[in-house]
Amino acid sequence: MPDMDLANRAKALCDDPAAFFDHDYTAMMSIERAPLEALQLEGIRQRLAGLRGKVAMLGKLADNQGIEDIDDLNSIVPLLFEHVMYKSYPPSLLENRRFKDINLFLSKLTSMDLTGIDVSHCQSIDDWMETMDRESPLMIMHSSGTSGTMSFLPVSKKEWDKFGAALRVTFLQNFGDEPETQESGEEFHAIYPYFRHGGAGHVRMCEIYVNHICGSEERLHTAYPGRMSSDLLYMGAKIRAAQAKGQLDRLKISPALLARKAELEAIQAAMPEHLMAFFAELAETLKGKRIFFWGAQNLLYNVTKIGHEKGLKNIFSPDSVIGTGGDVKDGMVMPDDWKEQVCDFVGVDRIKMCYGMSEVLGLHNKCGAGHYHFVPWVVPFVLDPDTSKVLPREGVTTGRAAFFDLGAETRWGGFITGDEVTIHWDDPCGCGAKAVWAEDGIQRLGAKRGGDDKISCAATEGAHKDAMSFLNSFE
Repeated sequence: MPDMDLANRAKALCDDPAAFFDHDYTAMMSIERAPLEALQLEGIRQRLAGLRGKVAMLGKLADNQGIEDIDDLNSIVPLLFEHVMYKSYPPSLLENRRFKDINLFLSKLTSMDLTGIDVSHCQSIDDWMETMDRESPLMIMHSSGTSGTMSFLPVSKKEWDKFGAALRVTFLQNFGDEPETQESGEEFHAIYPYFRHGGAGHVRMCEIYVNHICGSEERLHTAYPGRMSSDLLYMGAKIRAAQAKGQLDRLKISPALLARKAELEAIQAAMPEHLMAFFAELAETLKGKRIFFWGAQNLLYNVTKIGHEKGLKNIFSPDSVIGTGGDVKDGMVMPDDWKEQVCDFVGVDRIKMCYGMSEVLGLHNKCGAGHYHFVPWVVPFVLDPDTSKVLPREGVTTGRAAFFDLGAETRWGGFITGDEVTIHWDDPCGCGAKAVWAEDGIQRLGAKRGGDDKISCAATEGAHKDAMSFLNSFE
């Protein structure tokens, strides 16, 4: 877009990152740092100007600190939201089904006014999620609730679709590929070993698989065709959290929800056998087909074990795409050669690895040199893990990761994580990509500190305290 001025080019990047780079992953990773950071700074300034008067929590935090505009990227850090903000509502709201107040809470975190939506009939989280799906422009995503409380992220349906278009590029292409290479092959069959519908962020990905990866509902293969109950997930997470703290005797769950405990236990008990049958059937029905399978490492490996037990290898088309991100769950130890075993079973020569999170809509691929390169619409920051003071954008810095998602247009894209990263700001990567990169070995600060990681907002203490008080007022 050489004929556009900086303001219009930045707007184009924010509005549609995939189109900005002509749906070309190599182009995304080839922009030089100086012009990219100029675009990112202008993009953040536009987001601040456009959302300050619409996202009440952002306006409160900006007013409290007297921030009207910024002159450099690091100056936005005092306005980044800490990740616990999306679950900072009083737990009693969810326990007592006060969904009207949850809508008031979320209305302060999005430019959408949700207070006019009638949720008085909602008797469960499932009722509320389905009502909001139907009657709001949002696709609200909730966390797994492993801390005992669910976070709710208000993402618009338009933003989710825009993310899907960008994901098609980052999921399917590698640095150096011609985009036509992937687009000219057979249509994908997408495999998702969980429920088709539900409010969890990873389940919401099914919409992206259908609309941007496999192109039809018929080519999406899920282990369960129905909806995963958010209420059951919430109950299960509360029980696990109470068990971990030795506080099961203090746990309070509504009788109506407790009556469904046997339903949850039955699903969990039958899941290993169900998944084994699911994958065994796909190995037969999709043999030789081009598949797309993105899942946790242990899931990929378990599929492989099923295949090995049946003597199967090189099952699917060699231009299939297999990928994973995130850590291994439940303490499972993966063999050193798990990637080779998965590739041998599927019939591909590599597994794509990525880093990302639900709150920031961009997945960062690991390159051939073993580095995670940040997509250009996500601006990385490294903060002091204790004070949240921003560290210089030069040399090599290790600390708490924070990001600004330029694609966020109805919520504030600034976000402080619980992850520790080491970013190389100036060193070129051996893969040839120009994008700033992070070392492998990203880890949760909480795990590193024995479960104790208190994230402090980068705002002044008084400004942050006043803003949080505003967020949790329900009058």
